[in-house]
Amino acid sequence: MMGSSHAATGVLAGVAVGAAFGSHPVDVVVCAAVGAGAALLPDLDEPGSTVGRSLGFVSRGVSRALRATSRRVYRATATSYDLRGRSDGGHRHLTHTVPAVLVFGAVAGGIAALGALGLGLVAFGMSALGLGCVARSFGRSAVQSAGVVAACVAAAAVVLGSAPWWLIGLTVAVGALVHVLGDWLTRSGVPLAWPLVYRGKRWWMFRSPVAFHTGKSRVEVGIRVGALVLAPVMMVLGSPPLPPV
Repeated sequence: MMGSSHAATGVLAGVAVGAAFGSHPVDVVVCAAVGAGAALLPDLDEPGSTVGRSLGFVSRGVSRALRATSRRVYRATATSYDLRGRSDGGHRHLTHTVPAVLVFGAVAGGIAALGALGLGLVAFGMSALGLGCVARSFGRSAVQSAGVVAACVAAAAVVLGSAPWWLIGLTVAVGALVHVLGDWLTRSGVPLAWPLVYRGKRWWMFRSPVAFHTGKSRVEVGIRVGALVLAPVMMVLGSPPLPPV
């Protein structure tokens, strides 16, 4: 799916995690914003993606390194049946696996566990990335506002301090998983079974029975719009109550 669609589903996933495990209404807002950015992380294996271009030469360098790592892991773990295909093991391989999702969550949670600075960095980075991507659908002024909102989200997370490190890590993991499942809905598919072998392949590309072309389907538009409509509704109805003063 396109970056804006991934970010939109990440918002919804973050709201669900915050509503289920948060202890304060602000936790739901923080998780929603963090989830938006986390849902873009698996595309770090593509230097030309939204997340790959987000921090200029820094993110492009990380993307190139991840793509090279993905290719090496592919060659090292591919079966003879995998190698008969035309894939080089780059985009939509290593970073689109369940183990990678867990690593994304663990790294984010580990940084958040370092204290207020770590929590603020994760909250701001994920929020700015995700909300900026979602805002592109509403124009340039909305994109500029997304940075301000991300700063407010990070400040709220640090000042309130009600979102523990594990909640941030869980939100990032779930957001990344939502990305992988979103790409499962497309024709290209994702290697959901890795590192296990399925039908002789360790990199078997699983895809939905009703898979669609990225950016060319009304189904994707419906998913994106539906997520953005449902997220605030769930936020209002599912947020934990305010703690007693």
